[in-house]
Amino acid sequence: MGKTIGIMGGMGPMATIDLFEKIVAHTPAATDQDHIRMLIYNNPKIPSRMEAILEQKEDPLPEMIRSARLLEAAGVDFILIPCHTAHAWYEPLQDAVTIPIVHMIENTVAWIERHHPQLADRILLLATTATLQKRLYQHAFSAKGMRLHIPSQAEQQVIAAAIAEAKASRIQTNPHIGALNRLFAHHQEQGVAAVLGACTEIPLLFPYLDEQMKKLDPTLFLAKRAISLAQE
Repeated sequence: MGKTIGIMGGMGPMATIDLFEKIVAHTPAATDQDHIRMLIYNNPKIPSRMEAILEQKEDPLPEMIRSARLLEAAGVDFILIPCHTAHAWYEPLQDAVTIPIVHMIENTVAWIERHHPQLADRILLLATTATLQKRLYQHAFSAKGMRLHIPSQAEQQVIAAAIAEAKASRIQTNPHIGALNRLFAHHQEQGVAAVLGACTEIPLLFPYLDEQMKKLDPTLFLAKRAISLAQE
């Protein structure tokens, strides 16, 4: 029968579509019936995770819990959250349901450790300012004995602006593509070999960014993990 995947979406909607598409695209299937059952609850009304962390505005946890419980009640076997910053609330959110929530950040670090060990200490972190402030990825990589390259404050402003444009569905026309490519070139000169798209909007921009830098896509890693879990 296989398991049913639950996607807690809306953070943001384009990132939710990206995860769904990657699960479908990487599922080994010859017919419709070979694909995996999925339920997507696209709830864009979850308060801003960034504003909650950076400006102490409305707590998103109650609405995230409501979303997770809705998916659990609908019968999914496990939940995916295509939003890195949301994982700042992972523990209380997991405690609120009885089914597993796959930890996107831990999955990303484990994937890189297993499949890209040669990139250790040579990865530039591209994330929201809130994810950086919470040190979600810094702590996760440090626990595995790996170090990340962190953008300067000025570089982070460019990254944050690019994320905001992507959230407004400006992907191919994102006005910060050139600035990101210049940022990559600078870090490549410093020995960086890869960029980590640690905001779910960043991988949406990957097709339009400099091809010389290796791009690590946590959404893809999460999709592949979900396929494996669903087929157990």
